[in-house]
Amino acid sequence: MDRLILDLVAATLSELGLPAPTDSIPTMLTRDGYFAGHKLRYDGGCAILRAANDVIEFYDEQGTLLKTVNIGTERGAAA
Repeated sequence: MDRLILDLVAATLSELGLPAPTDSIPTMLTRDGYFAGHKLRYDGGCAILRAANDVIEFYDEQGTLLKTVNIGTERGAAA
């Protein structure tokens, strides 16, 4: 997983008042045998980066969507 993505995840978790993942390894998501994205677990929930779009979705432990971040917008702002 791209370092910029991991930094964005950590910054968004901080913004949400949640701890950044430590020693977390992204899990590859598949659907019908094809790559569908990545999942990164953290204390209190997970972040999902789907292959089909440029959005990271942040969920709590109960599966409630907390926030979405458009990666294309964030990368454009960083450039």
